[in-house]
Amino acid sequence: MNFRRGFVGSMLVSVLMFSLLTSRPAAAQDSASLLNLRQQYDAMMANFDTALKAQGDSAGVSKVQAGRDAMRALTDQQLFALFSRTRLPDLRLMVMTTDYIASHAKARKAGPAAPSALILPKSPGFPEPVDVVAGCDGVDVTAETRYALFIVKEVANAVLAAAAWACNEDILGENGSLACIPLAIAADVANGFFDTATFCAGELTANQVDANFNRLDHIHNDLADALAAIVNNDNTNAVSIINNDNANRATIVTNDNANRDTIVNNDNTNTATIIANANANKNELRDLILRTQIEADLAMVDGSVVVALYALPTANGGYLDLVRTIVTETIAHTQSAGGSTSNALAFLASADAAKAAGDFKGAYALYRKAYKAAQK
Repeated sequence: MNFRRGFVGSMLVSVLMFSLLTSRPAAAQDSASLLNLRQQYDAMMANFDTALKAQGDSAGVSKVQAGRDAMRALTDQQLFALFSRTRLPDLRLMVMTTDYIASHAKARKAGPAAPSALILPKSPGFPEPVDVVAGCDGVDVTAETRYALFIVKEVANAVLAAAAWACNEDILGENGSLACIPLAIAADVANGFFDTATFCAGELTANQVDANFNRLDHIHNDLADALAAIVNNDNTNAVSIINNDNANRATIVTNDNANRDTIVNNDNTNTATIIANANANKNELRDLILRTQIEADLAMVDGSVVVALYALPTANGGYLDLVRTIVTETIAHTQSAGGSTSNALAFLASADAAKAAGDFKGAYALYRKAYKAAQK
């Protein structure tokens, strides 16, 4: 079973839903529960620290230390005050996922094994991919790690969002904003990891596309030089052939031209295939990033600020139609998996009606309700 299906598929549903939806308010729990939260937070941040050190990110290491110090400085009374108004989060999924990220970061720092043999090009100067920007050195951009970072980011944001409404209130004589500082730092670190990996993955893909083009140009030049050598040799031989037999010379020239056309046509076909494949990969990455950003916005609390493009239909240059598609698919997937969609269909119908009436902002708010209801 691979990482996405094994680790993410089971733990994301069981742990995240349990921790955010079914845990009791902090006031109904004892100090042992808060100690467990502190230990989970510190283990998660320790994993971030390991990964950041492996990447050589000193600023990130300092930020992680600030978060750990802020959590240690909080009293149990301050944590009780904050989580008496919301749910005490369970960070087990965060700990396990960041442990995976830390272990992979240390493995990447150790470096890959040297190849047993090298295949050298026939001509010197074979182009290599352009180095990515220095900030991407040591950043793990594999699909599995980026998916793990996405989960960590989403859980951290969800935990912070669940507590944010109480952060600026005085709760039982305690200022809730202090208790939110370590949560905000953890979310900032998690978002930084995901954003860096996403950016570096895009840079790596772009550099590989450029390298493919440069290598194709290199190969094309080699073929052109080889073809020129063949033509020159053929012409030299043709002089002797002409002296003996003009008919034979005409046959050889005709055959040579046919071979040249075949080589050029094949080269053009390969060029078109490589460019089309590269464009498809770039478009897929762009669409995935847009979709995840929309889903993250749909998961925000009701009444939060809406990205303007998300609340405009396609005809007006926005993505409201894509928003509806995402919500509809989410409901269908939940139903096909045997899950309850609560009143998601009712919200969806109301959203469609508002959209048809031209109330696009209201429609988006209802789509957001339908999206979140489908995941309960």
